[in-house]
Amino acid sequence: MYDVLIIGGGAGGLACAITLASARSKPWFGNRCIGVIDDGRSDLHKAMLNNAPGLPASTHGSALLASMRTQFLDFGVGEWIEATVASIDSNPMRARTLDGAMHEAAALVLATGYKQLAIDGLPATPLLHHPQGKQGRIRLPHDGIYRIAPDMHVAGLLAGGSSQFAIAAGIGAQVAVEILSTWAGKRTHIHDTPPLG
Repeated sequence: MYDVLIIGGGAGGLACAITLASARSKPWFGNRCIGVIDDGRSDLHKAMLNNAPGLPASTHGSALLASMRTQFLDFGVGEWIEATVASIDSNPMRARTLDGAMHEAAALVLATGYKQLAIDGLPATPLLHHPQGKQGRIRLPHDGIYRIAPDMHVAGLLAGGSSQFAIAAGIGAQVAVEILSTWAGKRTHIHDTPPLG
């Protein structure tokens, strides 16, 4: 049983996972566990990043994803599952992978990218992803804070963001802040500051 299960380990999914996991020392975090299910098909694997804030020019997308995955797992509150999700259910909230495994969660984040979404049981019908201007790009409609159903969110490019690392990651982090605010019982955000002097 995961407190949050993220489907997709690209920029949006991993930014969401890292932001959630980074709150582990907060008293309201408790013993929460975050799961990421990834099929290794993120478009970021094929990218060479020269315009991503804070990253050196010519950062390869695969290296960045590997670094982000390690950063997430190093917090010690998450699990990585290499699999492809075939279907989701909302009551109870769970994801079934192609190998038949079931993964239950209190909340679900869909961060699969903006191409084909072959997951049965979606609570929303994919729409054309207008900002991309390319055939076959989709998005899921949401309420403006990336919720598509109770305890179900959409992140990254699937949420309608433009195809930029910083945008996809930013939407993932915003989804995490919405979830963390629910856990905290108030609006919150996670920023660490270095010790004084």
